[in-house]
Amino acid sequence: MPIQVFLVMLLACSIFTSLIVEGLKKMLDNKGKQLASSNITVAVVAIVLALAVSVGYAFYVGLTFTVQYIICIIALCVLSWLCSMVGYDKVMQALGQLSH
Repeated sequence: MPIQVFLVMLLACSIFTSLIVEGLKKMLDNKGKQLASSNITVAVVAIVLALAVSVGYAFYVGLTFTVQYIICIIALCVLSWLCSMVGYDKVMQALGQLSH
């Protein structure tokens, strides 16, 4: 897999993971519930989304699942999770601090 494709997939997975988790938080807050641990929720969403994107890309392009591609999938899961954990909440916190 070319590095450009990997980075685009990482960007897309990180953005959508952050948005999905924020949507889950807002949805549960409206119902009066809270997530048990947002970091675990981010991890689960990131892994599921990265797997779906990776497998979808492999089927679309016609790639075979080699050891190298599986390592790329694992790296995508971990990096997407890490990027998403410092996503929306930290950006909103920084914007709030700048506006005061």
